[in-house]
Amino acid sequence: MKISPIPVVVTLIAVVSIGIAVAYNSHKMAQQARGSKPAQVDAIAPNVSVINAIPGTYQAYVSGHGEAKAHWTLTLKAQVKGEVINMSEQFATGNLIAKDQEFAQIDNTEYLQALASTKVALADAKLALQEEQDLGSQAKREWERSGVTQAPSSPLVFRTLQLEAAQATLDNAQYALQTAQRDEKNTHISAPFDAVVLSRDIDLGTYVNIGDTLATLNSTDKVEISVPLSLNQWQNLASDKSKEVILSDVTTQNQWQGYIARFEQHLDDSSRQRSVVVALDKPFEQATPLLPGTFLAVQIAGKTLDNVIKLPASAISQEGLIWYVSEQNTLVSTTANKVFERNDYVYISPIAGQSNLRVVARPLVSYLNEMRVNPIVEEMP
Repeated sequence: MKISPIPVVVTLIAVVSIGIAVAYNSHKMAQQARGSKPAQVDAIAPNVSVINAIPGTYQAYVSGHGEAKAHWTLTLKAQVKGEVINMSEQFATGNLIAKDQEFAQIDNTEYLQALASTKVALADAKLALQEEQDLGSQAKREWERSGVTQAPSSPLVFRTLQLEAAQATLDNAQYALQTAQRDEKNTHISAPFDAVVLSRDIDLGTYVNIGDTLATLNSTDKVEISVPLSLNQWQNLASDKSKEVILSDVTTQNQWQGYIARFEQHLDDSSRQRSVVVALDKPFEQATPLLPGTFLAVQIAGKTLDNVIKLPASAISQEGLIWYVSEQNTLVSTTANKVFERNDYVYISPIAGQSNLRVVARPLVSYLNEMRVNPIVEEMP
């Protein structure tokens, strides 16, 4: 015998309805016993980690970035024309070349000939000058023996003009000799400073003309880094050039100890900022060579500042705000006035009207002003 499911469902609905009604009446009776209004449960205040931020005295550091560049970069040009007849094995890209070390030579035959010709011309000029000096002295003696007391009417009598012409010819011959010596010297190609070869633009047998590029060289004496700074950073920078300078490779984190070379006295056309130039001597002789072209983070020790608050960088939100806990244990946000930054810390100016600041160490994006919290003090990391 089959039982219809409809009566069973109706029975279940009735039982549930009776249960709801009983529960509702019990709830109403309990409310009436406590009063006409339902009770309201207070939300639990979340815990937040705070740091007791107390103003102190700190050494300011000015931070910036820049590219290491060689002290001197030279595009070496040919000063004379001719065929390259000799070239050193050292003359190759990447190699170091000492100052005045000859690494290539241009055929100097015609320049040696020119040098010899100028020496002949100089000797003739010296002879001609000496002859004119002797003739001039003789003319004066003859004039005196003639008994004439008045001066001659023409400078030609004492050969004064001839003597001046001979002296000018001698001067010209001496300058011609210097030119010939310079030209012959320029057939021997060398660097004017200790250098590394960036590019070699000639080969053995190449015929070069005056002005042709022979090589591109970087000096090895030091590298310089131009670091643009904002006005606030310049205010924190001391005028003492002996202050500590730390150079860090942004890729490898290798570090070097540099120094302040000079302060620029103009604004950059693109950044509209003034730069400080820092340097490192003997970059290729360091334990880890600092190569030109390396992009560096630069930290320069600045002035000693009073009344500054030190905070971990995590205390500053992406919007540049800090959150602190008021005396009523509610959250308050305000803009952080950064004085300087160093490593994982930020140094800010004190907040007006707040002597003992409880700063939230790691603010969340969900925080709201006047939100009640339970502050838990932690030590400065």
